[in-house]
This record gives sequence, C-alpha cells and structure tokens, in this order.
Amino acid sequence: MAHAGTASARAQDPAAPELADALREVHGRRLHGFALLLTLGDRALAARLAADALAAAEARAGELRHPERAAAWLRARVLRGMPRRHRLPSPAEERAALEPLDIDPAAVDGLAVLAPRERAALIASDVERLDALDVETVAGRRGAHLERLLVRARRRYLSAAAATPLGADAAASAGPLVRRIRAVAERTMA
Repeated sequence: MAHAGTASARAQDPAAPELADALREVHGRRLHGFALLLTLGDRALAARLAADALAAAEARAGELRHPERAAAWLRARVLRGMPRRHRLPSPAEERAALEPLDIDPAAVDGLAVLAPRERAALIASDVERLDALDVETVAGRRGAHLERLLVRARRRYLSAAAATPLGADAAASAGPLVRRIRAVAERTMA
C-alpha cells in the first residue's frame, strides 16, 4: 500500500524522489536511534518502525519540506506504530543494540518504567532536545497536558534510574544520556 502512495506522490511532484532521499539521509540514523530507545533495544521492531515511518514520509515528501517539522512527524509516526506489547530483548541483545547509543543500565531501567508515549516525549525533549512544538507533535499532547506528561515521565524515570544498583565506578562513569536526563529531572523536581 505504501508503494501506491509513493508512486502517486512521485507522479504529482517531480522533486519527490530527491526529497525522499534527503529525508532518509537527514533523518534515517537519528530516527533509528529514537526507535531503538523507544523499543528498549528491540532491533527488529526499531528497524521496522523507522522503515515504516520513512516509507510514509516518502509518500508525503512534498508535504514534509521543513526538516525540523519532519523530524517530529517521523517520530510521531514511529510512536503510532509501536505495538501495545512486544517481546523485550534479552539483556545481552539490549546491551548490544543500545551500546552504540552510549546507554547504560540505569538509563534503560529508567526508560523501561515509562509508557511508550512518556518514553517518546522524554526522548524527544531531553535526549534529542527537539523544540516544544515538535515534542507536542511527537507526544500528541499540547500545553499543560504535555507538561504534566513530561513531569510525570521525568519523575518516574529518575526514580527507576536511581534505584538501579550502580557500583562507584559505574555511577561515576554514567553515560551522557543518563547525566542529561538526570540533570533535567532534578531541575524539574526542584
């Protein structure tokens, strides 16, 4: 079905193939990283969600000319495709999938307690640092509803991440993701 939409988009806009290629090049890696975090390291699901979102974007390439808005639209599409339940990867699979993203066990534990919408909002806001309008698009929440969602997600994340037993060496060498989210959560809770 995506192929029919892609063909019609290309027929209507001669620049659509170039825009689709640009979308893949500009957004592909980061979108896959977002999907890996959202799925907690489920490589197959993350790849499928990112590919489906990029295919949908390709069909709408003419409408997604603004790269910063396209990033939010793609992430919202990944979130919408997220199944209610999925097989969580084994700890070894999770570690292998998330290690290139510099994710440590505390960050994974913090993200794992969040519902997918909370996780997506937190990742978009605090990890990827998308602007507020884009985080609204990703999370499908606006204004005070989004703020409450983020405050709740940060509290739950911080509580779970802080409960992860870390040795002195591991705590001192927490990855940048953990440090960034903890700093935002601590500012929010103060």
